[in-house]
Formats: sequence, C-alpha cells, structure tokens
Amino acid sequence: MESIPPTYTPSPPSPSYSTELLPGEQTVEETQRRTGSTQNTGVFRRITNNITLVLRDQRPGNTTPVYGRNGLVRGHISLRSSEGLTEVTLKLEGHLRVQLSGAAVTTSVASDSYSLWSSSSTEPCPKTLPFTIFFPSTFMDGRQPRPLPPSFEDKQVTSGTCSYTLSVVVSKPRRFISSFRSSDSLVVPVCYHPRSRPHTPMLPSDVPFMTTVKSSPEEWHQVLYTMNTTKSSKLTPVQCLLFIPSVQVYPLSETIPFHLQLRAPSSSLAPFLEKSAPGRSLPILLSGEISIRVYLLRQVVVKAFEEQAPASSRILGEGKLTYSPSLPENHHSYRNVPLGEGVDCLDWDGELRCTEDVTVASFATNGLSVRDFIVLSLEPLQPMTCPLLALKCHHPIRLVTDPWSDQAVTW
Repeated sequence: MESIPPTYTPSPPSPSYSTELLPGEQTVEETQRRTGSTQNTGVFRRITNNITLVLRDQRPGNTTPVYGRNGLVRGHISLRSSEGLTEVTLKLEGHLRVQLSGAAVTTSVASDSYSLWSSSSTEPCPKTLPFTIFFPSTFMDGRQPRPLPPSFEDKQVTSGTCSYTLSVVVSKPRRFISSFRSSDSLVVPVCYHPRSRPHTPMLPSDVPFMTTVKSSPEEWHQVLYTMNTTKSSKLTPVQCLLFIPSVQVYPLSETIPFHLQLRAPSSSLAPFLEKSAPGRSLPILLSGEISIRVYLLRQVVVKAFEEQAPASSRILGEGKLTYSPSLPENHHSYRNVPLGEGVDCLDWDGELRCTEDVTVASFATNGLSVRDFIVLSLEPLQPMTCPLLALKCHHPIRLVTDPWSDQAVTW
C-alpha cells in the first residue's frame, strides 16, 4: 500500500532582520569579536614570469604571509598562459632542521599537496585557480602526535630551525631535450604562528605582594632554594624563597610579578648589606657583596641520533628588584613556619618582562625544543673572600603568545 504524503502548506516568509535596534528594544548580550580579527584585510602577492600567487587575509604591510593554528590559507593562482599544461599543484610543506656534530637531520612536519587542475579534467585549465586549504594541527614526531611547531630560527646559532613554504608547481609534458623544463614553480616562505594563552589569569603586577599573599595565597607559587656557606665561616646557610604567580604560564607581552625573600641569622645576611642603621638589628640594604639577579632565560635544545648538543641560552628579560620592608614579626601568613629565634629576613618585590623582539612561545619536539625558565642568581662579587657560595637555580615556566581571556575564542 502506497503512503500518501500529507498536504504541504508553504511557510510564511521570514521577517526582515536588522542589527539596528527598534524603539523600545535593547541589547541583552552581545558576542565580542576577537581583537585584531578585522585587521587581516591585506593581500600578499608574489609574481613570476608565468605564475602569480595571491594570498588573502593578511595584515597590511606584511612581507611574509602569517598563519595561526589550523590557519585558513585562502587565495588564487593566476597563470599568464594555461595552454599545454598537464597539472597545477599547490603544496604546503614544513621542515624541522637540526645540525649536530657536522651532520644535518631534516624532519618533515607538514607535507600536503593539492591538485588544483589536471589534464584528466574535461575542462580546459583556467587562467585563474582559486583555493582554500588549512594548516594541519599536528604532525607525527616519531610515533607520537605533537602540535605543529611554530616557525623558528635561533639567531645566535644555526643548529635548529623550523620553516614552512607554500609552493605552486605548474607541470608540462616532458621534452626529449633535457634543457627544456618539464615544470615551472613558485615558492613562498610563510610564517606559522600558533597562538596560545594561560588557562587562568594572574594577579596584576601592580598589586603589592604583601597584601595579596594574605588574602589570596593560592595565587602564588613558592620555590625554595638554599645558598650554602663555606665550612670555615661556620655560618648558617641562607634560605631563598622565590614567589611567582601560581599559573606558571605567562604571556610574552605581560609583566610577571615576583617576590624574593632571604631568611637567615643576621650574620649570614651581612654580605648582602653595606652599612648599618642605628636602632636596627639589620643594616639598610644597599646591595653589598652579593649580586642579586632574577631573569627570564630561554634555552634552545637540539637533539639528533640520540645525541643532545649543549643548550644555547639567551636572556629574554632582566628583573627589576625593589627592596621591600619586611612584615611585622608576628605576621607569618606566607611562611611555612614562623621565623626562628635570631633569624631575620630581607624582602624584594620585582617584575619580569620579555623584550619586544620575542614572539615565539615555548614548544617541544624530539629534535628541537625551546624551553623557558625563571632564574635566580646570587653571586658573590668577591668569591675568594665571601663566606657565601654562589647560587644559580632554574625554575621551568611556559611562555605563551596571548594574555588570558574570559572570551571563548577558537584559534
């Protein structure tokens, strides 16, 4: 028995819509656009004798096309002559190159090929070929999938680079005479710049540590180090407490606050001081025999054939320290244990910030890793006579491209 569909009544036309508010209407909630999303209106062009490559969605003035995570590569190819061709291919390739002990190793991190036209098509090859492709999000690093590494070049050494290219290959029938080329190509370097941000915000850098550590102790991560003394001095080692924002993932463009406290008997703290003040158990701090530094350090590690080269290091930013008077003795809100008898402390507030030329975030692959640290360095200016021994400690952190945001953004 055949089923008969019910009668159909056409729906009424949809009402006209406008983003402009009518009298009596108001906006309840509005989704904000990502900052900078409307700025990518520029066009990049690369022209050869027979091929013109046009890439859209670029920042005006960019000399190199830039794409983010899962980036949309959109544009078109123009051919001066499309006669006698066999295929037009677009290739997106990425290579990670490391050099160690005179041997170079190249790893492919992206290798995508797209045929925009071939002679098997029933249609003749057009002179303009539009395309839309995407950057891959991962690559196989050995047997493990990893996020696609960003474009990177260490300016201090040439042992590790990661680069990407977009190529147009125009193929022609092979000739019997080898001097005739069977293909024509155009290769354009592109920059892959994936964006990342912390999973949670950190306190503003201008909020005093002494006030926030009591009201919001969870906002701070404490790292404890010990500065040892020479045996002949018989001095007590100095406890070094470094407080950094607990998220430990910091944007390249933001200031990172920190707090440093040194705890020890006054005799052990004396090398940090220069002159005494009447009526005080500890002198006024003027930076005495010890150089105190807190800075951001980047290490580039290259590995090949199970061999790892010594890491190349670069200081990304030097910390600015300001002496901070200690809290009253009965205030131990940020100490694991109260100060013992005869123990004093010295406190500094500080700020760290990357230099503006740093644009690549931390990343790691089997062959090339970019690691970032906060370094605490306490170094005697006269190591042969100072009773305290030098201390240099590296605390690993992660640097990301963008600040934290409560807006849902897909990159």
